[in-house]
Amino acid sequence: MQYSKANPSKPVVEAIAVVFKDMRAMLGIKMPPRADRKPSGRSFPLAAVSDVPLHSLSFDEYSDTVIGATVNFLLTGPSQAPWSVGHCKLGSIVLQFGVEGGSKILHGISPPDTLSLIFQDQKIADRLIFDGQILQPQDFVVLPPGSDFTFASCGIHRWMSISMPVGLFETLSIKTGRKRLAWLEKEKRVISPPEQLLKCLTAAAASTAVLMREKQTSTLHGFGVASLNALITAIAGLDNEMCLPTAKSRLSSDTVTKALKYARGQKWEGLQVADLALAADVTSRTLLRTFRQQLGVGPASYLKLRQLNMVRRALRGKCEPSSKVTNTMSEHGVTEFGRFASEYKALFGERPSETVARSRLQRAG
Repeated sequence: MQYSKANPSKPVVEAIAVVFKDMRAMLGIKMPPRADRKPSGRSFPLAAVSDVPLHSLSFDEYSDTVIGATVNFLLTGPSQAPWSVGHCKLGSIVLQFGVEGGSKILHGISPPDTLSLIFQDQKIADRLIFDGQILQPQDFVVLPPGSDFTFASCGIHRWMSISMPVGLFETLSIKTGRKRLAWLEKEKRVISPPEQLLKCLTAAAASTAVLMREKQTSTLHGFGVASLNALITAIAGLDNEMCLPTAKSRLSSDTVTKALKYARGQKWEGLQVADLALAADVTSRTLLRTFRQQLGVGPASYLKLRQLNMVRRALRGKCEPSSKVTNTMSEHGVTEFGRFASEYKALFGERPSETVARSRLQRAG
């Protein structure tokens, strides 16, 4: 803020870069030039792979490890690479870095007292849909407290999220003179910042990851607050870059949310697309169009994918020698065991019986 006042002709993004540079210098952090770092394959500008505390995980482990919201992951295609996720806790601020190794559908609900911002890699998945809107590489998403949301991706994808208590955001907004940012707490939005600003913000994430490894919690928290102050200042200057949900997109999102909530509360026996349409109060044709727009698949395909994923979760929890794979399948509405086992292997890379055997070994070890 002081830099911006002293240099009114300079863009906000330059002020942010100066803040991060000064903060690193004050804390004695040296960031090696990116050319000096070992290549990590696919570009991840949100933070260098060597800076972020990530670990290679399976899809199952990844879906169990992601924090910050009540989420339901569905694997929708064979994994193409390892999955990974890491967390940086800066007092009440939480940074989260994720690498998704394949296609997925995520339906979640953000915490009732938390504001979250989700950033994408510059080279995002082949297709990334947030609540029916196709995201561009520089876009980031604002999730107010208690928001239902869906992400559908096709291919490998990297992301970063920043979560903070609403009270902290309000305090920082007032201190930075940005009271008009109260809308962030009320409605989901997609923001398309200039590329230069995105680079500044993602450089801060890399710096924070280094601090996590080398500094104390109190220092981390101070750096996190300084970063958020800069972020809030920057967002306030992006009025023309905000994409508000239209009445049509809100209606589509509500339709999918109603259908998914209904499906989660039902047993698999007899669950049909017509039941989802009735729960969402739309025709089957409208439901088909809405699911394809929001999730990238039709409702029938969604139900099959959900069945496959739910069976896998159940099998991972079955370690008793007396447990029968076919019984678990039947409990989830499977009637053609051989065909289902083939579909299961095509998606997860192993047969249902192999999932059970591996889970038993892991628990025994």
